[in-house]
Amino acid sequence: MSNATDLLETAVGNALLLGQPLSVTELTVHLYSTAPNDAGLNGVEIPAGANGYQPVRHDPGPERWIKGAAQDGSGNTVFRNHVPVQFPTAISVWPTVIAFGLKHQTGQLLFVAALSAAKAVAAGDAPVFLAGELEIAIG
Repeated sequence: MSNATDLLETAVGNALLLGQPLSVTELTVHLYSTAPNDAGLNGVEIPAGANGYQPVRHDPGPERWIKGAAQDGSGNTVFRNHVPVQFPTAISVWPTVIAFGLKHQTGQLLFVAALSAAKAVAAGDAPVFLAGELEIAIG
């Protein structure tokens, strides 16, 4: 699966082929200055705390996510955020953001994707992904 971590690929295989349940009830969007690998390791998340950064909850559901009408040029099925994902206002400068990730209710990383362009976040900025800007490709 494009963008999927090894954890999610295993969970989908277990659900599909072994009949094990796959239940994702909560999702949070996280920002990274160094992207995690397929194992969900070695990423550097923007540090939370006094600088104003906090992950944003953006749960599963058709009111928050939409599926593209057709597959992309690589044959992937693409899902995008249906409504904006708004992060808190930065109180101080954040490290440059190069990727985002989705974690489920137990905090395990399911997806990671690079941003199309790195984003510098200055004090006073309120980073936002407008509707359709977060893209999850599965294929």
